Amino acid sequence: MIIVAVVLTLLVFIGFSTYWHLNHARSNALKFLHQRGIATIEIIETSIRSLWEAGAAGEESIGRLIKNVGENAYVAYAYMETREAGILHHSDPSIAGPAGLGPGQMTGTKPVSSRIQALPDGTKVYELAKIILPPSAAPLQEGGNFSKYAGSVIVIGLNMQTYEMAADADFHHAIVMLSILAILGGGAIFFIFVIHLYHRMNQRLRQTQEYTRRVVDSMANGLLSIDDQGRVGTYNNLSLEILGLTPSEIGQLDLNRIIDFQTSGIVETLEQCVTIMDREIHIVKPGGEQLPLAISVTPISTEEGACQGAVIILRDLREIKRLEEKVRRTEKLAALGKLSAAVAHEIRNPLSSIRGFAKFLGHGLKERPRERGYAEVMVKEVDRINRVVTDLLNFARPMELAPEYANPAELIEHTVRLVEGDAHFRKIAIAVDIEKSPQSAYLDPYQITQMLLNLMLNALQVVSEGQTVNVGAAVDTDLAAVSFWVEDNGPGIDEEHIEKIFDPFFTKREKGTGLGLAIVQKIVENHQGRVQVITPLPGKTHGCRFVISIPMDLETRL
Repeated sequence: MIIVAVVLTLLVFIGFSTYWHLNHARSNALKFLHQRGIATIEIIETSIRSLWEAGAAGEESIGRLIKNVGENAYVAYAYMETREAGILHHSDPSIAGPAGLGPGQMTGTKPVSSRIQALPDGTKVYELAKIILPPSAAPLQEGGNFSKYAGSVIVIGLNMQTYEMAADADFHHAIVMLSILAILGGGAIFFIFVIHLYHRMNQRLRQTQEYTRRVVDSMANGLLSIDDQGRVGTYNNLSLEILGLTPSEIGQLDLNRIIDFQTSGIVETLEQCVTIMDREIHIVKPGGEQLPLAISVTPISTEEGACQGAVIILRDLREIKRLEEKVRRTEKLAALGKLSAAVAHEIRNPLSSIRGFAKFLGHGLKERPRERGYAEVMVKEVDRINRVVTDLLNFARPMELAPEYANPAELIEHTVRLVEGDAHFRKIAIAVDIEKSPQSAYLDPYQITQMLLNLMLNALQVVSEGQTVNVGAAVDTDLAAVSFWVEDNGPGIDEEHIEKIFDPFFTKREKGTGLGLAIVQKIVENHQGRVQVITPLPGKTHGCRFVISIPMDLETRL
């Protein structure tokens, strides 16, 4: 826009300058003719006055003077006329003196009159006229030598060839300047057109670059490009997140310090220009976290086939590893469930008989307290085995959901009533927090009750007399879920055992079955939720908190 403004300003300036120059040149040429004509008339007037004063001139002398003046190259004609007698003397009688500046139009006080006049042949002349006064202001005597010249007018016509040549030259100059203006204007228009095209192309390029950047940043995998020396050229945000870097760090990064070029195949790609697909590697992020990755490396080749760099695709395998582990665990649990169902069925039948005989023996040994005590121990142990078998059957049995809209607070209160007798016996308090609980949630009330019961029974087993078990529910807006939690002040869970607590039959209690948390995990998975274990409690060195999140949109998912 600045260049366009400069060009337009220049066009206006040149146009005005040309117009002023033409007018000024014409004015100067005409002024020059006028001054020359005045000088010539003054010469004629002076000469005639001299003749009058000397008394030595007659008509012949004045006529010869007029004729001599007319012979000048710049004078087209000269003549002298009066009001009464008309033309007295003429330098070229063949040229009829045009009327218009004769004595009828001249006065004694009027200065030199002038005009541009066209002759019959079309030639233009610049005509000047001036009244010649007698030598004395007194009137001339009638019949004197010069009486007929009283109030006569001298008229001369000047050739305008020089003026017209100058006008033609100025006109040609104006044509040249107009051509220059046209070229400048055309150049300016073309320049504006080019600038417009450049602007549009540049805008499209920026849009394409921005679109490409958004596409690259929207990729589900990390992307890096490197040169043949391994220096990072381009990258997307996910690659920075995977590598644990910031944009300022990656510019000066030696990528080989994070990704081993040998094991990943990058060296092979750079040296041999071959493609590496989905090679599994592990990297250590700056924070020390180990991260499993699948890496694909594609060479960037020149037209001659030489490798000038590579494109690296990084795929985070943490979720895949987690799913693989979940599949392995599911397969293991399925096999274990089938075995448990078969074993439990085979154990339950003889257990009923053993319990019956032990009960019978206890009644028959009323008078032998010691032996009767043995029989009662047998009944209790058989009952304990039966509970384990029942848990096995519950674990092995497919847990199909029967979801409905239920009040989470009522489920918590119902579960508390189930365990409050045991808690009272152990002198343990139960604190319920349901102020932020939703009024309704879509879930299986029986399974959620079973989940809460297992968690609360575990909590009651690990807390000491006089302590408190906390249970509650609330809406988790961040996860769009309803959260249940059970918290205790027990010793907590060792870090090396956290990954195993949901495995079947894993327990640290002497009389535990190791199936309670496995059933909790199964119930949470049925509800497409998740369970989080926080141990120790924040700000403490002990305690444990189980948080279960059930999606609020479970009905839509199912």
